[in-house]
Amino acid sequence: MPAEPTTLYVTRHGETDYNRDHIMQGSGVDSALNETGRAQAEALAVHLADTPLDAVYASTLVRARQTAKILGVPHEPLPYAYLDDLKEISWGVYEGTPPTDERTAAMKAIKTRWRAGEVEAPVEGGESPRQVERRARRAIDVILEAHAGEHVLVVTHGRYMRIMLASLLYDGDLTQMPNVPHANTGLYVVTHEHDTFEAQVTNSVRHLAS
Repeated sequence: MPAEPTTLYVTRHGETDYNRDHIMQGSGVDSALNETGRAQAEALAVHLADTPLDAVYASTLVRARQTAKILGVPHEPLPYAYLDDLKEISWGVYEGTPPTDERTAAMKAIKTRWRAGEVEAPVEGGESPRQVERRARRAIDVILEAHAGEHVLVVTHGRYMRIMLASLLYDGDLTQMPNVPHANTGLYVVTHEHDTFEAQVTNSVRHLAS
């Protein structure tokens, strides 16, 4: 067992035009950061500049990879790894769609089912929270095995963070997803020790205050 806990710095990617315009992204829309998103990532990079980091893991989607590269600059040289298992949930037929009454009703209905415990239920044509949890757990296992006792930055996506952190912090209870807020570049600091995960920092956006 490592002498020190493993510390995960978990953040959501910076803003994209799709975020700004409330267009559903998911895993099937591979959008880039916009100017605001780059500025958010740069602000978080400054905030984390004196934080020890041993590695960076990110989703394979462009918006996460771009965020990860900006965050890693103060810590170079630093190993980067990009994992498909860190990609956003698939929103199925709603990916790439703008906000409409039909989409709003469908999202409200599926989230109501999830809150009621029906976490095996997928969005039409997409993934369920339980499916995403399985790949999130695989990703976490990879990170913990390779970096026990180290400090690791993890860059991923909004709904994915809700699922992953609900699983880690609430012992697999995915009905707790609404209790995991996720601003663009909002920062969680999670420690792992003795098979237990604990949040030290929750969705911090202090770096965006200035």
